[in-house]
Amino acid sequence: MMNRFLLALIGFCSFLTFGQGGFVKSQKKGNDYMVVSNHGIQFSLGPTYSFHSDPILGELTASNGARGNYSITPKSQLGFYAEFGMVHFPKWKGTPIKALKKSRVIDYFDWGLGYAMYRGREETELTYKNALGDVISSTKEGDQFNNGYLYGRYSAHSLLYFGKKKIVKVRKHFIDNSLGFQFSYCFYPGDTVYNNYNPNLAARTFEGYNDNKLAAQFVYSLGVGIRLNKAWMFVPSVTIPIVTVNHWDGFNANFNWYSSSYWPFQAQVKFIKLFEKPNKCGVYSTPEDKEMQKQYEMQN
Repeated sequence: MMNRFLLALIGFCSFLTFGQGGFVKSQKKGNDYMVVSNHGIQFSLGPTYSFHSDPILGELTASNGARGNYSITPKSQLGFYAEFGMVHFPKWKGTPIKALKKSRVIDYFDWGLGYAMYRGREETELTYKNALGDVISSTKEGDQFNNGYLYGRYSAHSLLYFGKKKIVKVRKHFIDNSLGFQFSYCFYPGDTVYNNYNPNLAARTFEGYNDNKLAAQFVYSLGVGIRLNKAWMFVPSVTIPIVTVNHWDGFNANFNWYSSSYWPFQAQVKFIKLFEKPNKCGVYSTPEDKEMQKQYEMQN
């Protein structure tokens, strides 16, 4: 768990220390005369995956005195998620940080409402032996869970631009770091016991189940973005929760199900669309647009 926290901390440091410039309003690509605002919509979707805890091995004694061994093996499965919300690029420039060649720490904010499905499986095997060590019985059972979560998220983003290709003044490619706060509610929980539940499994199985349906978490996201034109941006990225604050369990954001724990992870493709403004007569998005309009009028 500490290793995960250190990785998340390193990522957040890059969030604070990297990034160049900010959103430049009304940039031009080719002969594109659109004017865009500092606000827009964002939507994303992708797969979810939950990294499972290690298998659990142990010994037990049956009511008849027979001794046995048990093993609990969790397995991860793919799920999915989708989100829709808005983005806001601040108009203020902030305090420049010359040493980092950065005009502000935060480049934009976004928020979203979404649905996420996390899935997993667990199998439990019991083996009893007699005094001579011979196996006298063996039981293996398991089941999977499909947990549906509704969530709301608010994040602050810092950008690091790279490459030489530009759309007027802003470079086309960038690294997107974000730190956010998310509330999740498990409104569609999976089964809390195996469908073919055997009372003999109660000696160890299910004791780790946590039915706390509400989670308040800090989440970290890292992606590589492409500015397609003035209005559209495309950001493939990954998001992980780094700590849960409403029910403290150390520096981790795991959820427990059956007798195992799972660390959720999601990969996504995110699209940002800034709102467009109509061009008013005599108003141009950039000085370059104005000069191009003059040349057009001279030719006609």
